[in-house]
Amino acid sequence: MNKQQYEQLLKPLNERRVAQRTQAGRQFSYLEAWDVKAHLIRIFGFGGWSWDVLSTDLMFEDLKDGKWNVGYKVLGRLRLESLYCSYTEAAVGSATLPQRGEAHDMAIKTGESDALKRAAINLGTQFGLSLYNNGSLADVVGRTLDMEGEASDD
Repeated sequence: MNKQQYEQLLKPLNERRVAQRTQAGRQFSYLEAWDVKAHLIRIFGFGGWSWDVLSTDLMFEDLKDGKWNVGYKVLGRLRLESLYCSYTEAAVGSATLPQRGEAHDMAIKTGESDALKRAAINLGTQFGLSLYNNGSLADVVGRTLDMEGEASDD
């Protein structure tokens, strides 16, 4: 990892990147999957990362009131080749739609997006880790010992 990449990972999260949603009466802050992908490209380059879906497992499917309710568990792996590391995460995505195929498609996409975002938080604040600290935008890592000397050298 070069100095610019390291410094970018330690910056506070830009509030313009944070989306909001309400779930069960509570407000949540999160990053959109497209934003996480764009930031992976900005920091690691177009070929510097990859996302592999390792499995998709149908968890449930039912038809009620003319709509298909479908859920999939998606297991995926984020790879950063230049850092020789990978992060594996899973998520369950669900969708309720009138078209059976569209419900399956949307449930898989939702699970895949959520798994990618969970894997990316291992890269720190720029990928939403700080949001788990009551929606904070401040960097929660501060520094890493493996780059301590290199980050300050020019």
